[in-house]
Amino acid sequence: MGRIGTAHTPRLTQLNLDGFVNFFRYFKAEPQQVEALRILFNAMPASLLDDTTSWITKYRQEPPAKTTELPIDAVELIMEFEGCVLCPYKCPAGIPTVGFGATFYQDNSKVKMTDPCLTQKQAVDLLQYHLQYFWNFQETSIPFWNEMNDNQRGCLLSFSFNCGAAFYGNSGFNTISACLRERRWSDVPDALMLYVNPGSAAEVGLKRRRRAEGELWIK
Repeated sequence: MGRIGTAHTPRLTQLNLDGFVNFFRYFKAEPQQVEALRILFNAMPASLLDDTTSWITKYRQEPPAKTTELPIDAVELIMEFEGCVLCPYKCPAGIPTVGFGATFYQDNSKVKMTDPCLTQKQAVDLLQYHLQYFWNFQETSIPFWNEMNDNQRGCLLSFSFNCGAAFYGNSGFNTISACLRERRWSDVPDALMLYVNPGSAAEVGLKRRRRAEGELWIK
């Protein structure tokens, strides 16, 4: 980065908002940068350093939720294998559940056995809410996400919805994580078949689901 005021970098008095924001993208906590921030801090009026001032309040706000058009083939696959129960029931782990395997609602309140039954539309809306969360989580945690096509991303959406949002990099998912990290795309369908809980009552159904996910991956 050129020095401030050289021919390569406009003076700060000439920067617009975008330029000012971009100026701080070069911050790497280098000694001279930390010292520069100290100078800036000392020069700022007390009114701008008040904990309740508007810019600090805005900076601390949660980012707006991202909404993505989820791949329809993946959504249909998930709906098929999750199944839908409109009235609250207890899952095998004894947790109150409703709809397509939801244990909490859009307002983060937990499902209770005394809750009223959902309509089909309410169940689908609740599923979409949960899938959006899983999609956003995968988007930020799985490498090369943007290099994948919608079918590949949809496959991982279904897998994560079944196995947990934070599966990537987890010690229980070394093989699938390595395939994604090393871009061994052709190995992913076989890797999926390792996660079927062998010997359990769910094994047959999980094998069907993993095969369907693998077919979606290569579709």
